[in-house]
Amino acid sequence: MTHQTMEDLLTQEKVIKKGHFLRLSGRHADYYIQCARLFEDAGMGQRIGQALADLCRAWEIDLVLSAAVGGILPGYETAKALNLPHFYCEKRDGVLTLRRDFVIPPGSRVLLVEDEVYTGQSVMEMREIVRALGAQVAGTICIVDKSMGQAPVPPPFASLYAIPVESYLPGACPLCAEGIPLVNQ
Repeated sequence: MTHQTMEDLLTQEKVIKKGHFLRLSGRHADYYIQCARLFEDAGMGQRIGQALADLCRAWEIDLVLSAAVGGILPGYETAKALNLPHFYCEKRDGVLTLRRDFVIPPGSRVLLVEDEVYTGQSVMEMREIVRALGAQVAGTICIVDKSMGQAPVPPPFASLYAIPVESYLPGACPLCAEGIPLVNQ
């Protein structure tokens, strides 16, 4: 998919909203992005999975790992398109962990899949899980890169779409200063 095709799709499916939004972190942001909307329709989810798989077909991958909750559907659809196993991590006591008897064999080349990347925190946590199990990260892909390539995600890293999302501490938010109403998503 081209950048413009992806932008049109994200706008049409109401994945991207511009405004003044409260993030889970407590920070304010100028965009709200909800990639889960792309998976409301099974055919659309499959198209996204195919497009993500096309980003990394040459990376020699043994299995796909994603983070709950946002990464599960794109991870699954990507794994399906690549005909590979899919595992996912989830938070337990505030820490991302591999559970449900998923086993990443030592030496495996693991593809990390996320819906969105902004700070890269969940990607870095997944990288640590993979390393601790004696496997290696083959690369990382996502639907939307909100960092414009600035997140500390080692290469190879690819996204279907990139958009510069700004976030602000509540006391230093220019959107608040402009009087734009804050929306809690």
